Amino acid sequence: MHLLRLLRIFIPLLIVAAIVAGTVLVLTSRSELQRSHKQVESSWGPLRRQLDTRFANLDAANQEVSTVPGPLHEVVTDVTTAYAEWTDLEQPGGGGVTAEVNAANKLESLGRRLVQAARRAPRLAGNVAALAKVNAFAALKAPAAASRFDDAVDHFERERNRPARTIAARILGYGSIPTYVPPTPA
Repeated sequence: MHLLRLLRIFIPLLIVAAIVAGTVLVLTSRSELQRSHKQVESSWGPLRRQLDTRFANLDAANQEVSTVPGPLHEVVTDVTTAYAEWTDLEQPGGGGVTAEVNAANKLESLGRRLVQAARRAPRLAGNVAALAKVNAFAALKAPAAASRFDDAVDHFERERNRPARTIAARILGYGSIPTYVPPTPA
């Protein structure tokens, strides 16, 4: 009997203590998660502007080779669709940093495919203007702001994945943010 009485007292106390500890954990983790997330967002702005210019060049190269039939046309269609998605993300409520980084990485991948396919397309062999646009895009260097953004993302992900903050990040809605994958030299 005495043991049951003690259990009736201690079990609710343990539950209350666990709830209080969880609340303290979330509240103390919030400021660092919020600060590192704001760093990611602030470093994304300059990179986004540089990527707008980069992807406008990709779109110009894509339009230049868009009339070429064959396997290249499939890549052209994919680039056109991905570029439209990229520009749609600029609209208010477009999807946030994670969606934009995923779209940027997709465009970079498709840009590499377009360059390789255009350079190998026999129907483009004599089209100097089209190949010049493709080569101009291929010659672009990685955006200067990419390393600052990726450093901010690495810091955010380290904070987000710390054992004590993983639960807090889920509760507060801080999902994973991918890094930007810069172009590789062609």
